[in-house]
Amino acid sequence: MVHAVNARFLRTDYASLDGAEFRRSLRSKFHLSFYQIAGCIAVTILATVIVAVYPASCATGDAQKPKDVADASSEDTGIPVEIDGKPILAVYAPIGGFSPKERAEAIQERIISLGKNSGVPVETIHAEDRGTWTEILAGNDRIMGITEGDAKGAGHDRAQLAAEYTEIIRHVVEQYREDHTLRHLIRAAASAIITTLAFVLVLFALFWIRRKLRLRLAARFVHMQDLGTAKALGLEIGNYLGHPLLALGRIAFWIIILVLVEGYSTVLLRFFPATKYASYQLTNWLFSEVERFGKAVIGYVPNLILLAAICLITSYLVKINGYVFGEIHDERLRIHGFYPDWAEPTAKLVRVLILVASVIVAFPYLPGSQSPAFKGISVFVGVLLSLGSTSAVAHAVAGTILTYMRAFQVGDFVRIGTDVGDVVEKTLLVTRVCTQKNEIITIPNGTVLGGVVVNYSAEARKRGVIFHTAVTIGYSASWRQVHDLLIASALATEDVLHEPPPFVLQTALNDFYVSYELNAYTAKPRNMQFIYSALHQNIQDKFNEAGVEINSPHYASLRDGNETTIPQSYLPSDYKRPVFEMRQVDHPSTASSPEGPNQNSNKLHEIEAL
Repeated sequence: MVHAVNARFLRTDYASLDGAEFRRSLRSKFHLSFYQIAGCIAVTILATVIVAVYPASCATGDAQKPKDVADASSEDTGIPVEIDGKPILAVYAPIGGFSPKERAEAIQERIISLGKNSGVPVETIHAEDRGTWTEILAGNDRIMGITEGDAKGAGHDRAQLAAEYTEIIRHVVEQYREDHTLRHLIRAAASAIITTLAFVLVLFALFWIRRKLRLRLAARFVHMQDLGTAKALGLEIGNYLGHPLLALGRIAFWIIILVLVEGYSTVLLRFFPATKYASYQLTNWLFSEVERFGKAVIGYVPNLILLAAICLITSYLVKINGYVFGEIHDERLRIHGFYPDWAEPTAKLVRVLILVASVIVAFPYLPGSQSPAFKGISVFVGVLLSLGSTSAVAHAVAGTILTYMRAFQVGDFVRIGTDVGDVVEKTLLVTRVCTQKNEIITIPNGTVLGGVVVNYSAEARKRGVIFHTAVTIGYSASWRQVHDLLIASALATEDVLHEPPPFVLQTALNDFYVSYELNAYTAKPRNMQFIYSALHQNIQDKFNEAGVEINSPHYASLRDGNETTIPQSYLPSDYKRPVFEMRQVDHPSTASSPEGPNQNSNKLHEIEAL
């Protein structure tokens, strides 16, 4: 049976697919590759269009600037005259109310018009001195004028600047006429189509090679799984190294795609005169950014070494911290006064301190740590934590104090305030208790620290914890008999310890009854509610069997022959309800009467309840 391909290596389980499913999977992969290639082409075309229209947009933006801004900039660098997006010369000074920007736009239009008019030879472009300025003409048509302000801004002599500009204009006009011929445009379009087809074929080839490699890798892994334990070492190596290698392969693949996209865009832009200069700008910008990035990486190498050292030292300190406190937790290492249950929380606190200290030490060496943005974010995070974590810090401090107070541990049966149950979780901020009704109650550590905690499990692990209950018995019952009955009830109850033995306290001598308190030990406080229930049942049984009435709750009754309150099942078979007895009692006044004893009709009778 062929094993399924590990999902960590390949997203598709090729080995578990039949033929039809396998073909559908390949078709979906093909469609995915097609969409990826189409996306790459769309992004490339979009980037090309953006770069192509960039000069025009820049020109429009410059045209929308206020005139005083343009004049201010012309005093320093001049306003460039651009042909097909490429600056060829600059003007610096205004002439006759025309700003340098207006002059540059007019000169640009004249040069383009001259380039389109192939009937004017470039040899007719010359310069003529007019005294206070120099004109550059094409035959008798003026192209531009050069003033002393232009010469001063360019840092040249006026005649020298005029000769230089004349030569530049000749070359630009000649190049413009050559680039904008129909033959050249057709050749550029054909070259662009051929380049696009080649780019698409290369992309298809790359995606095809990638898919073939993934299929071969899948088949190889399935083969290794079929070999079983014979190739166990290779399988384990594949499990650990396969995923990182595939991730690196994906990164390298997309880097190659990006390089191809950039190369295709550069070549495509250079075919057309309107975008040729933009292509050079794009290439120069890209290489300059790569060069700057490389210099930054090389310059950052010392800081990177320091960061690596800090990370290595931090890693070893964290491991040492875990090892030491792990030994204390397992009681293989003992420190006087340091309890083993302190090991885990102390290890966490020390680990946090180590990490915080390492971040503080490494912070100045992080890239961009001195930038205003980084500092602003640090201040914002600090203010946010200081304002929003006041209660959280208080609960965290309370949780730390509770840890070292050893008031309770996870698994203890406790009462916190009015909540009784098992401690199921104790974190830095809260304590969670599972009640006897299976309710999870979350109590903030600040509340726990400020309240009263009763730990039933602490003494239950040693001698046992005492639980108690009270009964009230009438004065007619012997207190010794009551003691014996209560102790017998406790010993007959499950989960009540015989050692130490139960004991009884007489807590009050009330008006109608005596209060007795039964105290017993148990090692299972979690079963307290069941122990109480069984104990009360046993007390009822023992007292009823002994014929002792329980006056809880207490009541008063004139016994006029009613039956006892003991249940019928506990009474003896010869039990008879009480009756009234009548006897005659002579009244003292009638005994000495002269009428004598025969005067019975005049005697008074009294009834006594016996």
